[in-house]
Parts: sequence; C-alpha cells; structure tokens
Amino acid sequence: MKETDICNKLIEYTKLIWDRKLTESTGGNMSIRFNNKIYITPTMYVKHFITVDDLVILNMDGKQIGGKLKPSSEYKMHLSIYNERDDINSILHAHPRWSLLYAINNKRIPIRILPESIFMLGEIEYLSYIMPGTDEFAKSFINGAQNNINVYMLQNHGVTTCGKSIESAFARLETLETISFVSYMSSMANDKVNLISKEQSNNFLKNLNMDQIF
Repeated sequence: MKETDICNKLIEYTKLIWDRKLTESTGGNMSIRFNNKIYITPTMYVKHFITVDDLVILNMDGKQIGGKLKPSSEYKMHLSIYNERDDINSILHAHPRWSLLYAINNKRIPIRILPESIFMLGEIEYLSYIMPGTDEFAKSFINGAQNNINVYMLQNHGVTTCGKSIESAFARLETLETISFVSYMSSMANDKVNLISKEQSNNFLKNLNMDQIF
C-alpha cells in the first residue's frame, strides 16, 4: 500500500465517523501508523471538511515531520498505544452520543448483548477523568495497551478504539455505539437488560479460536 492510499483511507474514515454522528464538529482525533510514521488529524478541524493536505505526520517519538497544521492535542495518547502495541495500526478517538451517556455517568456497558459485540469489543478498559492532552492522560492507556485492550471508555470525555487496521478500529467504534444505544434504551423499558450468559459467551469465543474473557 502506498502513502497516498493510507492518507486517502484516513480521510475517508474520518469523514465517515463525522457523517455517522460518532463525533461532533472538531471533536475526536484519528490516526493510522504506516512505515513507522503516524498520520493523524489536525487539532480543531471540522472533520467533515478535512482533506489529505490537512493531515499531520509524526515520527514515533512524536516529532512533526510533515503537514502544515498542528496535530491533535491528544497525539500523545496515540503514541502511547502505538509504542506498546506492534499489532495496532489505527487509533480512533471520538465522542459518540450514546456511549458518552455511559462515560459521563461512569457506568459499564453490558457488552454481552449481541454476539458481534462479544468478539468485536472484548474487554473494555474504563479510565477515570484526566485532563486531555496531558502526559498523565497518555500514560493512563499504557496498562490497557499492555493487556491487549482495544476499547477504552474515558470518563466525562469519550471513547478510544484501536485495531490492526482502520477498518477494525472503526468497526469497534460503531459496534460500541450500537450496543450503548440498545442497552440504554432497553434499560429504560426494563429494569434489567437481558444478556447472553458468560458460559455461552465464552463458548462463542472458543468457537472463533479467541481468548475467553468472561
């Protein structure tokens, strides 16, 4: 794959995230790692209007080596995860509405609602509020990254998903928002949301040759 293909793909998915209302106006930041470079969205830029020329390129130490704009103020979060996970090549941070309801109220999302959410999301790491863009904020992802966590809920902030590709990172983001919506609406209709049992969930993962997590 060429650098131009990587940049075009990052732009397509950034716009898709905005168009699908998974983040608002300038909210969130998206990146792809390619050939030991990080291609990331700029700070304070409405995602729907972003172009390839607006992307920022960083090396693995966080030094800007390309692009005319400033990188997202949360670029250190991306670096923190990439430097812990060789298998991760894309990171998406966004503010999806229904997931935010869980993040703001500091509640755990019941991921055993759908088979897709069981294998797509895996274990979710819940992080307490830390000022975005700070070194402390970036370091808070290290433990989860070392434990192969791919989905992070950030209290009073948003969500971050990771993937081997931007396709898998996006699939996790949208799946997270789907089950957040379904579970929240279900809880309004019933006192208790019906879940797939832990035994059935683990059997499902075993069938897919995946680690059992429940």
